[in-house]
Amino acid sequence: MSSLSTPHDRYFRETFARQEVVCDYLRNYLPPEIRSRLNLSTLSLTKESFVDPDLRQHFSDLLYEVETVENDSGYVYLLFEHKSYPDPLTIFQMLRYCVRIWERALRADDALTRLPPIVPLLVYHGEQAWNAPRDMIELLAGDEALHIYGPRFSCSLLDISPLSETEIKGRILLRVVLQAFRSVRDPNLGREHLPKMLELLAQLTEKESALEYIQTLLIYLGAASPHLTAEEVQAALEETISEEGEQLMPTLASKWFEEGLEQGIEQGIEQGIELGRQEGRTEGAARTLLGLLTYRFGPLDDELVAQIHHLGLDQLQQLSLFALDATSIDQVEQETRRLRLSK
Repeated sequence: MSSLSTPHDRYFRETFARQEVVCDYLRNYLPPEIRSRLNLSTLSLTKESFVDPDLRQHFSDLLYEVETVENDSGYVYLLFEHKSYPDPLTIFQMLRYCVRIWERALRADDALTRLPPIVPLLVYHGEQAWNAPRDMIELLAGDEALHIYGPRFSCSLLDISPLSETEIKGRILLRVVLQAFRSVRDPNLGREHLPKMLELLAQLTEKESALEYIQTLLIYLGAASPHLTAEEVQAALEETISEEGEQLMPTLASKWFEEGLEQGIEQGIEQGIELGRQEGRTEGAARTLLGLLTYRFGPLDDELVAQIHHLGLDQLQQLSLFALDATSIDQVEQETRRLRLSK
């Protein structure tokens, strides 16, 4: 598809690129016999991705270098699948990516005669429970007697979707990240799950960091959820972090506008509509602007909503910037009429 990353991809990278989040994940979700062989204090993120370009809409990955307790070099490889259903070939794709990591190690050291260990971790948050193979042998057809020649390869799986909030383990940041992935498609996200996630983040002792994590969370949910409304975000912020939440509004509005544009582009491409890119950008911009206005001024008049849907992309961009500084909905309505007349 395009080179645009999805909201799931961006949130995964922004959160799991933090060493404290990855360490917390490994402590809570790796088997103890594996975790005990790794020196987690040596984790170091690399900059490479091993996912095929045409699959980056559905998969994200991060590679960490790590030392074992014997001071040998190894890797922790995280593959995040953000399809809504389990792909039966995921374990094969994981194997391909691990082979690429080994090839990378061989290129870096031509004297290498034994391959460094890789801990492959699959994170999944689809609507259906994971029922696809977790071992390469399960993919092989034919008589089982022939499977002796097949590769023995498996991975550690975390299927987030069926977990309850009490079953999600870890410290605050990891729990919020996993809860966000688990509930992003839930119609009750804004009313039920978002306030709980914000309450957790509000418990962080460093307020600046808490606001940063809240901003990252809301940008992700605003871009990825088909159900979350601006009214629900506003209510959740007022309920949990009212004063600090007000500081986030201008930045969130700007970020949501950018996310809305990119989401619109992707929808246009996926639907294959004529002039999909332009129409998708316009639809995304209008949707995001309406969310911003509702967040700032409350429910909108139907006539204003209709007028906004008739604006072009350039006009929507102008109106969104204007709305950030507007002090009343009347000012927005006047500017909307002016832009309509200027078409």
